[in-house]
Amino acid sequence: MNHIVNIIRRHWMPLLLLNGVILAGTLYAVIYTKTNVAPVWKASAKLNLPQPTTRLDTNLGSLGQLQNTTLGFSRELNPLQIQMTILTSDTVMERALAVDPEKSLYPRLSDYKLAFSATPQEQSTIINLQVKASSPEIAQKRLTNLINVYQLRLNELRHQDTNVRKQFSQTDLEDAQAQLAKAQAELANFQQSTGLTEVTEQTRSLINQQRELRTTYTNVLSQAQANQAQAQAASQRLGINAQQAMNSLRLGENREYQAIRQKLSDAETALAEARSRYTDESPQVQSLLSQREELMQIMNQQIAIAAPGASANQIDPTLGGNGTRDSRIEMIAELIRSQNNAAGLQQQANQIASEINRVNAELNNITQNRSQLINLQRQYEIAEGVYKSILGQVEQTKTNPFSVYPNVQTLDAPVIDPKPEEPSKRAIALGGILAALFGSISLIFFLETRNPMLRPKDLEQVEFPVLGRISRLKRTDMERNLSGEVAIELQRLASAVLMLEHQRLLVTSPTSGEGKTTITLGLALALVNFGFRVLIVDGDLRQAELSRRLGQLQKQPKNGQQTPVSVCLGLDLLPAPNLSKAKIPEYFARGKFQQNLDQIQAEGGYDYVLVDSPPIGLASETNLMSSVVRNVLFVVRSGKSDRYAVMDGFEQLVQHHAQIMGLVVNYVEPKDVGYRYGRQRELMETEA
Repeated sequence: MNHIVNIIRRHWMPLLLLNGVILAGTLYAVIYTKTNVAPVWKASAKLNLPQPTTRLDTNLGSLGQLQNTTLGFSRELNPLQIQMTILTSDTVMERALAVDPEKSLYPRLSDYKLAFSATPQEQSTIINLQVKASSPEIAQKRLTNLINVYQLRLNELRHQDTNVRKQFSQTDLEDAQAQLAKAQAELANFQQSTGLTEVTEQTRSLINQQRELRTTYTNVLSQAQANQAQAQAASQRLGINAQQAMNSLRLGENREYQAIRQKLSDAETALAEARSRYTDESPQVQSLLSQREELMQIMNQQIAIAAPGASANQIDPTLGGNGTRDSRIEMIAELIRSQNNAAGLQQQANQIASEINRVNAELNNITQNRSQLINLQRQYEIAEGVYKSILGQVEQTKTNPFSVYPNVQTLDAPVIDPKPEEPSKRAIALGGILAALFGSISLIFFLETRNPMLRPKDLEQVEFPVLGRISRLKRTDMERNLSGEVAIELQRLASAVLMLEHQRLLVTSPTSGEGKTTITLGLALALVNFGFRVLIVDGDLRQAELSRRLGQLQKQPKNGQQTPVSVCLGLDLLPAPNLSKAKIPEYFARGKFQQNLDQIQAEGGYDYVLVDSPPIGLASETNLMSSVVRNVLFVVRSGKSDRYAVMDGFEQLVQHHAQIMGLVVNYVEPKDVGYRYGRQRELMETEA
């Protein structure tokens, strides 16, 4: 709560200005409405929208049944909203404005609409209608004109709707009848061309035939695979395939080939005997070689005749011909037989597969025809349903012209409110109060956003210690009674100053009004009470607040020479020199301030020197003084100091290498009220 009070106290000037403007505006609104705003008379009436009772039932065949009860009330559809839309439409309002007695006062139709109000009554079929006017007679006449124009507009809409529905329904009825005839003709032609009568029985028969063919196909294919496996086994035992076996068998049964083969064998035997006796160059050996070569050519010719197109590696020339029964011939016969059986069964399986495909194609054809037949039947049913629906709508148009625009009844004739409506001064005042409240809050938020107030948690984030928290001093005019008792907070602060290595202390603050001059004077008096000799220096040459408070403002010569002035026992003041504002920075920058201070401190023998400097955020002299007086005491005021100004002051002092010994928080709220040590002692002495 204290934080809020401090914020309000901090921004009292803009808040006062804002609330003054709002107060002036509120007073002006009250005076203006009282003198310039005429009273407004109201006329009201009630309209009723009766529930229609007409009902249409039409059988649409396979599509179901059409039931129409015209417009009804529901969450999604409220006929009252439709009627209010018609009532406040531009067409109705333009006609009412054309016969209004004060039509010259309404240059725009939108302004004229603001004089009317139409609201539905909850849980009923009632419309409350209200109108405003400058006199009771005009209000009643205006409302009566609106109701009459509204009824005429409803009649126009009914006639338009009836004519449009009749014309539109007649065209649709003819189109629906043509579509029905077309669908019926297409269905009959399709049934006649396809001959589909018992589609289910035909489909069932084809499915059974398909199942039998697939069973036969599986058996035949299994037998073909078994014969093929037997042929492969015989081929593996012989080491030749079926074609090679057939070629070898044909060659073994060729007598001419066997005779030449025998002659070749005899020639080979004779050649071997001749080589054992003679050399290869002898005529006997050469003759036998020529004979062997000739016999081999003849044998190759016989092979080409017996097995056309077969190469030598595809024929076994050793089969048969030795006059004995060769067992391989039976194996070759078995191989050939198994191969032929497998080929025959495979051909039979292919024929069965073709038959299955034919049956499938026929089934697919029936399925397609059946789908088309069902589609045509569905189209016929839809066309029939549409025709019956439009026929029912045509009948409804003839029998009930008020289905969409019912006859709205006037329950209560226009009634004038005996008391006119005048601007409420209480409402204006309440609006002014709310505007002041919310405007003040918004202004405070805006100002605090731009320049926030220093908070206790901001000080917790600073690395410098808080040496003292000074409460609201009961006596801020200490200069009037310099020998009086010093507050305990200032005495504690003085005890912290005793720990300084150097006897000079600079007291500054971020901005004006923080209480640094009061803290400087109080700290000096506390040190004097401790028995020290203290010199206080008024370093704020622009304001010279310390010199003014101690009555030494106009006692210094204009040449800038300073001499200490005794304030009380143990306390001297070095007043601010009488310099122009242009010469003040030069006075500190050229070292004259330091020279005077060093000389005065050495001659006076002071234990402590306290310098009251200008606010660091408002003058540049403080930074120049910090090079002369290293120890700095930074004073901030609770509920007044700006966060940005305080942080900026810290940064400036750190940049100029000043030694900030700590902070003093001024004007804090006292938490404890009792235990007044000095007062308690006085009471004890009095009682004694």
